[in-house]
Amino acid sequence: MHSPLLVRLCATAALPLALALPLSLPAFAQERPQPLVVPPGPAEVAPFDPARPTPLQGPRQPVAPGRLPDGNIEVGQLREIDPSVVGLLDDRTGGLGTSMWGGTPRPRVEMLLPRLPMGTFSPAMQDLSRRLLLTTTAVPAGQAIAPSLLGLRVERLMAGGRIAEVNELLRVAAVPVSDPALSRANVDAMLLAGDFGGACAKVPALMQADPSPYWLKTLAFCRALERDAAAVTLATTLLRDQGQVGDEPFFALIAALPAAGGAPAVTSLVDPTPLHLAMLRAANQAVPADAVKGAQPAILRAIATAPKGNATVVPLEAIDAAERAEAAGALDTATLAEIYLAVTYADAQIEQALDLAAREQGPRVNALLHQAAQVWNEPSRRAAALQAAWKAARAEGMLGTAARVNLATLRKVTPAPELLGFAPDAMHAALAAGDLELAWSWLDLAVRQASTITPQGANTQAIALAAQLWPLLQLADPDSARQRSSSRNANWWQELPRSPEGAEADKRAYLYTLFAALGEPLPPAAWEPLLLGGPLARTALAPSAALSNALADAAGNMRMGETVLLTLMMLGDVGPEGADALAVTEAIRALRAIGLDKEARAIAVEAALGHGI
Repeated sequence: MHSPLLVRLCATAALPLALALPLSLPAFAQERPQPLVVPPGPAEVAPFDPARPTPLQGPRQPVAPGRLPDGNIEVGQLREIDPSVVGLLDDRTGGLGTSMWGGTPRPRVEMLLPRLPMGTFSPAMQDLSRRLLLTTTAVPAGQAIAPSLLGLRVERLMAGGRIAEVNELLRVAAVPVSDPALSRANVDAMLLAGDFGGACAKVPALMQADPSPYWLKTLAFCRALERDAAAVTLATTLLRDQGQVGDEPFFALIAALPAAGGAPAVTSLVDPTPLHLAMLRAANQAVPADAVKGAQPAILRAIATAPKGNATVVPLEAIDAAERAEAAGALDTATLAEIYLAVTYADAQIEQALDLAAREQGPRVNALLHQAAQVWNEPSRRAAALQAAWKAARAEGMLGTAARVNLATLRKVTPAPELLGFAPDAMHAALAAGDLELAWSWLDLAVRQASTITPQGANTQAIALAAQLWPLLQLADPDSARQRSSSRNANWWQELPRSPEGAEADKRAYLYTLFAALGEPLPPAAWEPLLLGGPLARTALAPSAALSNALADAAGNMRMGETVLLTLMMLGDVGPEGADALAVTEAIRALRAIGLDKEARAIAVEAALGHGI
């Protein structure tokens, strides 16, 4: 039985202030906003106001039984089914199979699925995670320990910022589901979308069914929007009595809400939640700088696409969040480009972009370089701007984002002999952006120049570049490499420097390991210089023995869903770029064992790029 205090808090009330608040916080734009036109002349930042999305929708109700149109045959009652079977992908659209959980006990899936990493910057992992969570498949056998497998999937999709897919997944669910995870996803999506009235209408009933601290905090927020100071005091007192005192940003913001702006601003918010963001908007407070770096993709996208109201300056945190949301797959690249273009500069600032990039780093410099690369038509200057952008991105582990957002500009640069020094960076960026044809065009430039003999002799720079770059594209696109040169395809390792040292030796060993994991081992002669002249041990953060054993067993017994899940856990949030070589090779071998060769190769390429190969 609930206490009278909770009954008092949960009493329904009109929400005029919540419904009238102009401070909406859209999260995931369903439609791409129109490109922004950069106004001429010196200015700070142009307003950026993307389209408002639709909040999360609940599962639809099943069709009631009745009669067919001829009135003669009665339609029977729908049989009870597990709604967790629903999905958006099948064998034709990238699904992992209707029996992907075959052989895996349900308790194991339900215990491991919440640990699926959703914050990785790896496109290959993002694709596998999406397919794992959206495949239409039979539920695994065994006793359920979670309210529903659907709820676990929705929670992970929400963490990854995939609200549109969550909406569609719940739309096709055949029956309603009673699951706290779905209830929280629903309310969180409304808070992120700025639908405070809709969220607050649901909270009292949810609070009475489950008086958890989360619902109590959300209910306190709703009562604060109504200017019900007594109810807010009651809620915060209950929270403190329950020992919920660690969330200092919540208590600071709830104190600011009855009279917005009347309390000190929150200056630190390391792990923001949808409720935190809603409270910040309602209290007219800016997102703290430290809220971006560790935020989940869903939060990043919400911060990036929040409307700016009457403000004339896009906060640095919004640009930073947009970059990270794009890297995590929660924001499309075109929207990031539009945000970059919303930052305007005087002609003199653009002219000095390279000088500024040499002294400073950060989202505003990235936006400046993006614009400079677009407006500088001279090939060498455009190439220099792109190189500066990619260099800064590499330092942050976000080469892929810088490559994708600048891909259209790179395509305007024609490979030419005078740009030979630009070829390695251009090829790496094209690969990171997924444009193999463009990557080959830059390697082909090096190969052509390597075979050219001038009065001054052989082009030693081109010869070295061709030898250096060929293995990476052969790793990414072996069929094209074989067609271009079967001889180089078989003997590329012989063209590399004989005895590399230090970091170069480590890169060489890593590259050889990736080829071996893909079933293309090199002969002992390739390894000999590394064995005789290199270190025999190295320090690394290796995966646990339990995880390695479980992955090998799942892959060896062709348990598709479990293998993909454990592979993603093996690589973790750091992805192929940051994972240990052992973790990467085990992941590649496991994916190949279950027939996902293309996906295994994509992970190998990301690992190679991340390690500077």
